Amino acid sequence: MINESSHFRGNLFRIQCLFSACISIILVSCAASNTQQLKKKEPGFDRKVSTREYNDSGLQIVHALGSGNAEAFTMLLNKQVILYRAFQGMPENSHISRARTKLDSVLDQAGIVMTENLGEKTQLTFVKTRLVKDEYRALVRVNMGDRGLSYIDFILDKDDSGMVKIIDWHDYAQGQLYSESLRQALVFMLPRDDSLFATLLGESWVDSDSFGKISELARLARQRNYTAWLEKYRTLPDRLKYSRIVLVTRALIASASGSEDEYRSALREVSTHFGDDPSLSLMLLDHYLSERDYAAAHRSLETLRDYTGGDAAIHLLKANVCLTEKDYPESIRHAQIAIHEDDTLEEAYWALLAVSVYSNKYDIAVNTLRRLEQNFGYSFDPDRIARIKGYDQFARSSIFADWKYGLLP
Repeated sequence: MINESSHFRGNLFRIQCLFSACISIILVSCAASNTQQLKKKEPGFDRKVSTREYNDSGLQIVHALGSGNAEAFTMLLNKQVILYRAFQGMPENSHISRARTKLDSVLDQAGIVMTENLGEKTQLTFVKTRLVKDEYRALVRVNMGDRGLSYIDFILDKDDSGMVKIIDWHDYAQGQLYSESLRQALVFMLPRDDSLFATLLGESWVDSDSFGKISELARLARQRNYTAWLEKYRTLPDRLKYSRIVLVTRALIASASGSEDEYRSALREVSTHFGDDPSLSLMLLDHYLSERDYAAAHRSLETLRDYTGGDAAIHLLKANVCLTEKDYPESIRHAQIAIHEDDTLEEAYWALLAVSVYSNKYDIAVNTLRRLEQNFGYSFDPDRIARIKGYDQFARSSIFADWKYGLLP
């Protein structure tokens, strides 16, 4: 049985619709994949602001990460510019110089870390290149299956030789730039300087006492001692407890701990204190759906659309939100838009199938089944579909019978 409480549950990445995903698992069990390998079409690009070079770089990034070629990804980095962004405004001295050398070696391992974090089953899609505040950004969709959906914005620029390189990237799951993460790491690499650390972290609370507490949290995180981390967090003074850096880290730690209660509580606090931060809109979507605050969920997706420049998968997410709140016409509309914008987005077909069955739009449901067969190689068993709970009325319809017996044109 499919229930709506399982619709959007799980960790920070599990923000895609499990409602339609669950039914897709059941239906796939009623089908056998064809042996023929179906060729997927490349998604469209925003050519109004992009150039072939930047589009090619976006595709190279996806190919390197998608194939697990860590070295190829690292070769696409402009380490000098990334370090400049991380160290911008810092004084020049021997401590800074040593830290820069160490972070330079960290960047040599960036490809390994990135490919390991994404995992083998992750699907990457280059969405488009766009111009944001004089910076070219290659938007990449990250689909991690039952772990959910996220995005990475790779910021691109030409180096001195004219080659397009990555100069930074924004991870939507964590809501910050990679250069910011490097900058924050400097507090553990430099001699203690409260004024400098306050500047690095962008927080006014940094002093000797708070630095010691943050250092302890960092140690526990490195040890993956999530339970102890969360216990230590509860002892922090409010100025630390509700700072952006610590709150977002708490959500990530709570997710990694596997505690649903801790995770929900962490997202609730992030929403309370930083709900208007557009870079956290994707992270907070899960919270709004858990709270059944559908208006906030839609606002979050609108913010995400504005922030990314739009993507078919955002319409998929909107379709799933509408399905949860039983706004079937809007759910169908957004699922159809998602398919129109990217006809390789398989999850959009499953969402459209689910909502069309539940809203008695059986012509749409049958058409969707046929497209799943044609586009993705499925071969469904109609008798097994008829036995799925909630599909019995659909299976008694005349159009289902026409599809079952091959009478459709």
